[in-house]
Amino acid sequence: MVWLNIILGLVLLAAFLYWLLVTTEGVFLGRRIVVWLYDITAHKYDEIKGFDDAAERFFVVRPLRHHLRRIPNPLILDVATGTGRLPHYLFDEAQFNGRIIGLDPARKMLNLAVPKLVPYRNRALLVQQTAVPLPFPTDTFDAITCLEALEFLPSAEAALCEMVRVLKPGGILMVTRRRGREAKAFLNRYRSVEQFETFLTHLGLIEVNTQPWQLNYDQVFGKKPEWRMT
Repeated sequence: MVWLNIILGLVLLAAFLYWLLVTTEGVFLGRRIVVWLYDITAHKYDEIKGFDDAAERFFVVRPLRHHLRRIPNPLILDVATGTGRLPHYLFDEAQFNGRIIGLDPARKMLNLAVPKLVPYRNRALLVQQTAVPLPFPTDTFDAITCLEALEFLPSAEAALCEMVRVLKPGGILMVTRRRGREAKAFLNRYRSVEQFETFLTHLGLIEVNTQPWQLNYDQVFGKKPEWRMT
């Protein structure tokens, strides 16, 4: 009976640690742990994610370019850019003539992004920085993106507030929202579609729209209203 209790205790401990370090990637342990976990896994991050060129063009590049079709040379901020996923695939589009700033607190992740962006060094900039506060003036960017990262930030709400602040009037926000069973493992950090859209609306965004995206994620768009003459 004692051994059974020990085994049960070890199983429960293993499940707890898996939830704490794998499922929620250390978010309940604080930002430093999250960044540390990304740094120690950076060398195999792209392999783990298994990015597919065709899928990235269809699910990432295509919808963003559609929303930016009226802006010939957009300035884009990619929050939690990691190993440069979005800049890499966006710059690979011959018709994209914009500039991108990729921001991430994990140094080793950014180090892996550098060689991907060397051919575009005049149009790309990588910044090691957290999402709160964003080190940019208000009304700076034509578009802001944040893919598969909001749930791992210390405060998704504070980060979104900062993103909206530095977004230009008329600019586009493109983020992802975790869904499915694992999303609810984030406990009080979880928001339903309605709750997430309502929050973005309260931040002043319009045309907020949620669409099913890749596995376990929705893709959410919002627009900052244009200035109005009074």
